[in-house]
Amino acid sequence: MASRASKIAAVAREIFGTLPNRGVRTGLQFLKKPLTGAYEARYYMEPIEPFARKAQRHCSLVPLYTSELQERRHLKLRTLRQRGKGPPKKGSGKRK
Repeated sequence: MASRASKIAAVAREIFGTLPNRGVRTGLQFLKKPLTGAYEARYYMEPIEPFARKAQRHCSLVPLYTSELQERRHLKLRTLRQRGKGPPKKGSGKRK
């Protein structure tokens, strides 16, 4: 009898397009959610550095490009050197 009931339930699922409701985790709630990959890809802009560097190589009229990160590093290094806390000159580090 159980096999007949399971067969009827399987046919009913095929006809009505429903899923078994027996406490089985199917992951359907995640499959129903809309995909977000395209939105996440659009959120972060493409970096401009490669294009700017390529333009510098091909045309001498393009001004020198430095990113905000490079400028921040350069400023920090300059302030550290003024305070005497910068990196040592080449060859003047610890020697044995």
